[in-house]
Amino acid sequence: MHGSNYQRLVLVAHVDGTLANSISGKIIQGRQYEVVQACCAAQALKLCAERKPGLLLVDLFLPSTATRGIPATDSKAATEVLRSARRADSAVQVLVLVNGSASLDLCCQAVLDGFNGFLDSSADSFEQDLLEGLAQSASRYEHVSRSDSLSLPKELLESDTIVGVSDVWRGLLRKLWRTSMISDVAALIQGPSGTGKQVLAESIHRLDPKRNGKHFATVNCAAITGTLAESELFGHCRGAFTGATSNRLGYFRSCDGGTLFLDEVSELDMSLQPKLLRVLQEGRVLPVGSDREFAVDVRVIASSNKPLDRLVAEGQFRLDLYQRLKVVSLAVPPLHERLEDIPLLVDSFLERYSHYYGGQIRSVDPQVYDILSRAKLPGNVRELENIIRQALVLKESGTRLEVYDLSDELISQAAASPAPQDTLIPAEAATALGRMLADGKVNLSEVVESFEKTLLTKAMDHWDSTQSGLAQRLGLTRRTFYNKLQKYSLAPSARS
Repeated sequence: MHGSNYQRLVLVAHVDGTLANSISGKIIQGRQYEVVQACCAAQALKLCAERKPGLLLVDLFLPSTATRGIPATDSKAATEVLRSARRADSAVQVLVLVNGSASLDLCCQAVLDGFNGFLDSSADSFEQDLLEGLAQSASRYEHVSRSDSLSLPKELLESDTIVGVSDVWRGLLRKLWRTSMISDVAALIQGPSGTGKQVLAESIHRLDPKRNGKHFATVNCAAITGTLAESELFGHCRGAFTGATSNRLGYFRSCDGGTLFLDEVSELDMSLQPKLLRVLQEGRVLPVGSDREFAVDVRVIASSNKPLDRLVAEGQFRLDLYQRLKVVSLAVPPLHERLEDIPLLVDSFLERYSHYYGGQIRSVDPQVYDILSRAKLPGNVRELENIIRQALVLKESGTRLEVYDLSDELISQAAASPAPQDTLIPAEAATALGRMLADGKVNLSEVVESFEKTLLTKAMDHWDSTQSGLAQRLGLTRRTFYNKLQKYSLAPSARS
């Protein structure tokens, strides 16, 4: 997709193979597009792996296997093709093909699953819509590819500890990389437990051109208190207190030139906070029992699973220290805000812990991904990792990770959770819109506006995120998102 002479590869995955022939022969012939076709998900997955198309047109009701023109009854196979294509190339653009019969809830869920747009193959304007969709998708593909290559280095993209293709995750990685390039600023990583804050801190250090060859150390602030904590951080002199039988450098002096990660900094004793602030401001430490300060050059990265701004307001954390730590602030999303990353995370864990299982896992039942997406995992990525480890330890045979390899508790929990489209798009909205269309009492612009307002309303209710985060997940700029809220008289969130 780079360069004007490139033959853009379009994969048409549709139960009716004649559609691909029509597209190739009549619609885009001579426009520098090469079209390949698949009549089921199995064929599409194979072509995605082999050819890595940049543009996909996928039937919303694509069958899993060749079924002689019989469509599926749901969109699971189409979503699996989307995920496979994104794993092969995160910039790929995927348009979903509908024939006018798809309900609003399915269309909304497709947007949330990551499809880039819709094309109604039964519409009179289909040919023109297709050409416009292909042109826009090609332009967006080149833009996203260029953005990724410019803002995410190869060593970060190929890391087996940081995986994900969701917009919110890629946005975080871009910010992380820019942070790593500025070696002398403190960074604050905030997010729920189990989201991988330490892994991100280690990545910042690994990518830091000034410090990556120096020492990286982690201090669990919740596990040290009082004089011991001061000694751990700043060192002590022999005889400074009972048991101090020798001099100790402390973490700051031991990490001179490198990076110190203060894990759960919200738990740091209040008496230590002004001393830490002084080190950050002056770049000098005073060991316990010493009258001599020592200069240190240490980058501090802190993390917290509690919102520090709230702790500041409650008087439990110093405002000046909070401001000094958050020169750069990184917000790590919980797993339920990046569900499209679950297949990649599962694949990564299967490879990392393959030695737990005597055989070889070559594939994963798509229902496993569905169960993991619907189950409540308060432990986030860490809990997901442990689920895969347990499944490999207990698995007895086979080359595919099956539903029965998961715990009964997890399966029951997922079964009790409503499907994503049920929680996000109310059934009555789909029914009402379907009735309007059947009666012929609404035009296209009104349908689009109804769909857009419903999606915006339910997205704000469903996703606990900032305006920027919501805009990013919906594929909008923050200004466009705000303008749409104004257009539909929707109250913007107080979160910024």
